[in-house]
Amino acid sequence: MKKIIVLLALSIMVASCDSPRAQRSVLGSGSSAATVAGNGVTFGNSGTVTETVSDTTTTTESTIPTDAKHCKFSTDGINGFASTSSHLGSYTLCQSSTDKTVFYAQFKTPPVGSAGDVSVCFIPHTTTGSNSIYVGNPMCGSFPNPKEVKKITFVKYTQYGEALINSVMFFKDTSYYYPTFNRTMMTLDAYKQCMSYLAYGNSAYCAAFKSVNQYVLKSF
Repeated sequence: MKKIIVLLALSIMVASCDSPRAQRSVLGSGSSAATVAGNGVTFGNSGTVTETVSDTTTTTESTIPTDAKHCKFSTDGINGFASTSSHLGSYTLCQSSTDKTVFYAQFKTPPVGSAGDVSVCFIPHTTTGSNSIYVGNPMCGSFPNPKEVKKITFVKYTQYGEALINSVMFFKDTSYYYPTFNRTMMTLDAYKQCMSYLAYGNSAYCAAFKSVNQYVLKSF
């Protein structure tokens, strides 16, 4: 029997990076089937992340979205993931071959906390050399099933309408202690503060954000 993984679409409820945490974009659901293949991981201008594989499911048929045939997805929830990071474990994050605002994501080990599923947040970036700037709304959602692939459609800010999304920052939507901030903060909130201070020439908060190393910035 051929193997199958479910493709879930994200809803386009979007929120600005400056919006309150409760108003972040949330991944919705849809349906479709898939099997797949791809690779690669980088971390912006401050270090590296490792790469690897993993995941499981069985069925009688399998299909892949045309724009994701170049991607590498796990068909069993255990093996076949494109990359691995110390922050999120084995995963695949792949950009559509036809629409550069569309990405597909799959995680072997769904993030969970004491209260249940933990969302993963994705922020679209344009990266040139060591410079990286976010250009659109963050998208957040849970990945409870390692055999599921979710479709992420980013919405760029008006001023960056022509910008190319060539990297994506993503992380667990949970809290860590950040030096310089001198307190525990949700990762997305810490990132927003880092960027706010950076706009005024203060890079200390971004340095603190990077030092905690609880995120992945993957280039495409």
